[in-house]
Amino acid sequence: MRETRIAKPYARALYSAATEEDILDRIVEDVNQVLQLTQDSEDFDQFLTNPILSPQFKSEMFQQLLSEAVQPLTLNFLLLLALKQRERSLVAILQMFLEIVDLQAGRLVAQVTSAVPLTDAQKTTLSQQLSNYSEAEVRLELNEDATIQGGVIVRLGDTVFDGSIASQLQRMRTLLARG
Repeated sequence: MRETRIAKPYARALYSAATEEDILDRIVEDVNQVLQLTQDSEDFDQFLTNPILSPQFKSEMFQQLLSEAVQPLTLNFLLLLALKQRERSLVAILQMFLEIVDLQAGRLVAQVTSAVPLTDAQKTTLSQQLSNYSEAEVRLELNEDATIQGGVIVRLGDTVFDGSIASQLQRMRTLLARG
């Protein structure tokens, strides 16, 4: 809850600035790039969450690492977060920003969990099927979890479609136990 309280005003501010400058698409690309960096680099994630590093040092590191890779607005936003010591909430802020973008565009987000990575064809088919079901454009948020053993679990709003092998096996066990 606290993360949301912190994230929402910053995400709204970034959205407002991006729309005012008419560069929303480029900022969305930057946000996705930075989120990918936090997922791919444990060092970057530790850098963000390290309370010992000073805001000045973090600002300098943001400039060195990202000044060539992102829009000036995105970089200034990251510098502001460092200055206000909110960089530990960066992931929550950027995810909230993407939620605001999706909401304003009338898109829904489907959280898809699969045991193995989905192919591009599977992603396209799933996105189209969910769009037909919801009568809205759907963006997929993909996660992998080997414990589901196969199939997919899709969360679209309050609806959950559980087509995982683990759930099917559990249902079979329950039916067999009942006799």
